[in-house]
Amino acid sequence: PYSPPPESPDSEYPFWLCTGRVLEHWHTGTMTMRIPQLRRAMPQSYVEMNREDAERLGIRDGEVVAVESRRGRVEIPVWIEGRGAPPSGTVFVPFFDERLMINKVTLEAYDPFSKQPDYKKCAARLRKRATSGGPR
Repeated sequence: PYSPPPESPDSEYPFWLCTGRVLEHWHTGTMTMRIPQLRRAMPQSYVEMNREDAERLGIRDGEVVAVESRRGRVEIPVWIEGRGAPPSGTVFVPFFDERLMINKVTLEAYDPFSKQPDYKKCAARLRKRATSGGPR
């Protein structure tokens, strides 16, 4: 039976953060990041976002932003109109890059039947990186 998500976007955390795989690193990168051709093809993780959301927040392609939830934060470069074209209100971060631990941002919830962790979606916000002592 349907169960609602443990949390949904709200005024403080207005985005759905979705995590997943990329072609070059179909799992956590523990094997594929060792292969030079695959590492060169996709060397680091990113946050992919919708162009309209980026413009509304004043975020540019390639800029490093903080992706934050109620549990954690990572700083990561933005890819606007990348491969997945997320809809407005949704951002995507692949989970292959062990240097950017996106699962520290995601939920700690799990399915009560299968015990599968619920790392795939949560409420999040994006903040521009602080610059030389200025406000966040």
